[in-house]
Amino acid sequence: MNTQKEMVKQQVLSDEFDLGLNNVLDFSSTLKELRKNVDPNLVRHREAWRDRSGNVRVVDYVEWHTVADILDETAPNWAHTVKDIRSIGDLVIVTVAISIDGVTREGIGTGSARSETGIKKAEHDALKRAAVKFGIARDLYKREFDAIERSDETTTAGSSSFPSDPVAKGIGDMVSPKQLGMIRATAREAGVNADDIAMKLMNCRTSELSRKAASALIDHLQELKPQEVPMRQAS
Repeated sequence: MNTQKEMVKQQVLSDEFDLGLNNVLDFSSTLKELRKNVDPNLVRHREAWRDRSGNVRVVDYVEWHTVADILDETAPNWAHTVKDIRSIGDLVIVTVAISIDGVTREGIGTGSARSETGIKKAEHDALKRAAVKFGIARDLYKREFDAIERSDETTTAGSSSFPSDPVAKGIGDMVSPKQLGMIRATAREAGVNADDIAMKLMNCRTSELSRKAASALIDHLQELKPQEVPMRQAS
């Protein structure tokens, strides 16, 4: 009797091992398919920024619904969940998780909190960034990142030099509360409105800035402050 129970137990363990191995193999096969380059007919293009010579730089991207179609076709059992929504000033930050065969990866998207379109954009961007972690359109994002890095390297160093892409790409890149405090304090001393200056120079509000752009704005505001005239000593 005990021998029969042991045989059944061994068979169950063997079946569970085979099932786990099959799941691993299936997921590896799915990843391989997801990492294939996206059909060029599905790739879109948009103007990203102007370089120092005035030339317009164009980046390639895919729409969120294209990503969803690829997932539907390659991993029909995929699921996504909005994990977190938070606002920082006029910026909304959405975290989306995608799960495939028990594996979950997350992405963060940002948009304007002042409109429904901005909130939808944040969710769609988060969905795409989570999908990139499974390999979808990773080559496009890599090319865009490399282009931005090269552009930043060519930016002239200096106190009033602003990055070509001043908007934060995620929570970790976002202007810190300490920087926002310095921006407001320095703007008051300079007698200017910090948001107006940021909008004029970088086409975004101070709450949307990356840490690098915030540092550049602080330096610029410092230059706008009235210079103190040293008092003469009585002779």
